[in-house]
Amino acid sequence: MAIRHKLALTGASLALAPLLLWGLVVVLPGQPPGQGYGPQVERRVLAADGQVLASLTHRERRAGPWLAAGEIPPLVRAAALAAEDRRFLDHPGVDPLALARAAWRNLLAGRVQEGGSTITMQVARLEQPSRRTIMAKLREAARALWLEAHLGKDEVLGQYLNRAPFGGPLVGIMAASRELLGATPQRLAPQEAALLLALPQDPSRLLQPASRPRLQARRDAILRAMAQAGALDQPALARALAAPLEIAPAPPLPLAAPHFAAALASRLEGQAPEAIATGLDPTLQQALADLVRQACLPRRGQGLRQAAVLVLRNRDRAVLAWVGSQDFRGLVNGQVDGVLARRQPGSALKPFIYALALEQGRGLATRIADEPLSRGLEGGSYRPVDYDGQHRGQVSLRVALASSLNLPALRLVDELTPAVVLERLRLLGLGLPQEASHYGLGLALGDGEVSLLELTQAYAALAVGGLWSPARLWRGQETTPPRRVFSEAVAGLITSVLADDQARAAGFGRHGVLELPFPTAVKTGTSQQHRDNWCLGYSQAYTVVVWAGNFEGLPMRGISGVSGAAPLWRQVMLYLHRQEPGRLPPTPPELVTRRVCAESGGLAGPACPAALEELFLATSPPGIPCPSHAPRLAAATPAAPALCLVTPAPEAVYALDPDVDPSLQVLACRAAAAGPVSRAKWLLNGRELPPGPDPLRRRVGLSPGQHLIEVTASGPGGQERAVARFTVLGP
Repeated sequence: MAIRHKLALTGASLALAPLLLWGLVVVLPGQPPGQGYGPQVERRVLAADGQVLASLTHRERRAGPWLAAGEIPPLVRAAALAAEDRRFLDHPGVDPLALARAAWRNLLAGRVQEGGSTITMQVARLEQPSRRTIMAKLREAARALWLEAHLGKDEVLGQYLNRAPFGGPLVGIMAASRELLGATPQRLAPQEAALLLALPQDPSRLLQPASRPRLQARRDAILRAMAQAGALDQPALARALAAPLEIAPAPPLPLAAPHFAAALASRLEGQAPEAIATGLDPTLQQALADLVRQACLPRRGQGLRQAAVLVLRNRDRAVLAWVGSQDFRGLVNGQVDGVLARRQPGSALKPFIYALALEQGRGLATRIADEPLSRGLEGGSYRPVDYDGQHRGQVSLRVALASSLNLPALRLVDELTPAVVLERLRLLGLGLPQEASHYGLGLALGDGEVSLLELTQAYAALAVGGLWSPARLWRGQETTPPRRVFSEAVAGLITSVLADDQARAAGFGRHGVLELPFPTAVKTGTSQQHRDNWCLGYSQAYTVVVWAGNFEGLPMRGISGVSGAAPLWRQVMLYLHRQEPGRLPPTPPELVTRRVCAESGGLAGPACPAALEELFLATSPPGIPCPSHAPRLAAATPAAPALCLVTPAPEAVYALDPDVDPSLQVLACRAAAAGPVSRAKWLLNGRELPPGPDPLRRRVGLSPGQHLIEVTASGPGGQERAVARFTVLGP
């Protein structure tokens, strides 16, 4: 009852307001509304070769030309009055009967259903749009009375027809009739005039294909009202009602790079020059748009319906191509810009985490555990796994990053602390607004949302030796001086890893889509439940980032970064380097090469079964010989026992992951001896483990509880024994 009482008071106030305002209207100050749409400076976006990519005007770019009051066709006049204000010729700008009727209907409905505005009140609202409030309605009424007192009816109706919205950027009857029906207002048939005047009530919905029945019903109602007013005879009404509903979408402008043009328009100041020069390559843009469409079409059934690509030229960060979706005009959500949309990056942030670890003293040969986490995480339910569900024991940082292993990256974030990692990610231009505690260790796996543009700028910083700069959208764009986010040497180390096909083999195998005929640095990423696929990489000349997925945020089926975004990234890189093979950025002089043991990562010696070359910072080369393959037995001391267990460490605690097959949850046990070992016997809880090819290594299946592992090694120097207790926590 309180709502109905309030509505009744509102209706009464609105009904009485015109009478109160009429006595004041002659003294109210005011200016008549302007004629025409004013100056419209058309700014042209130019490609690198000077051709026009797009035209940027204000949002009402298809307004006009202005229809003079004396040029209003009779059918358009009749349709406007039938649709909006049947007593337009009889009231002084405000219709008390319409207000009273609206108040009564709103009272019966218990909510505001009808406003009772006249055409003149709508002109007042179109002059100064504002929120729908009681005070706004009273101001519109006062302005309507002023307009009627100073203008003729034809002038008021002309103002309405020229200012009314007809959907999207269409403003005014001239633009709407030309763009939607291909005719001038003077050549409209009755059903066409009624159709156009049906739109201003709710143009954004009525123009949608799904709203055709509703649009036709409103058109027919206007036609019947026109006949009732005497504007149509019965035969003309019958012919108009029988006519099919024919309306075309507004023809789009020939935009070669529509998302890029929109992004440019949002960044340009009002005083931008009429000709805006950019570095965008129209041939490349079109080729990449075609590649995006070809990549999406065969995967739609799996949920891959959209993709986006951004190409930067590394030397000046100029945007060379910007494809925001596979079809700007034809698909639902096609106008969403995938370059600017914020999505979870998956593993795409890992290179920056490893770069921080290298800065703080680790080397690419340093070993890190790819094993179940040795402690529970706060919150209790966060149990990550590697891409393939396996645990590989101790691996080098090079292999861990190249193969995108999750557990080592989580350990690094834990050691570095989420706060330190987040600070560096923000320095790289990644917009992660929450506190570090919000993201936690999940920064390693892409918690938070970033844009493709931000990621491209961050990877371009690696490509040019650790200097970050924003992308350059147009020539003359003001930019801040580049800021250093990593040393040139550290950026070089990360580049060497991302370009290492052999190190990537542990996670992705060899000879896949990430291996090109020339060297490139590349990383993939897949967000939770496969909602987002990423492939990010660079050569010396270009940085290319690809996103694939759908704008609804729905999971994809059977698609990862390697199978979704990577094939498209490969095609883009091959196209960019079609005339000259790509090459990597030059290796910084601050890096040195050393031979290390393939198993331990220490300096290789003559007893190491396999060795490889590794890059190191010249300031911190490896100084420790391989601890696993000493050439002769060394004397055992309390500080250096002849045999010790490296994994598991005494009293270590491991946690099982409930999301991983129990058969995959194993512990890679390793012992280290001071001298040669001919054989070794391993016991787990008193039961002997099967022998393996390396006497100092065993793989043990994990099960909840406390365990005792024992190894006895024999060699020329005698026999030694080592024991360790460890605990496995259940899920």
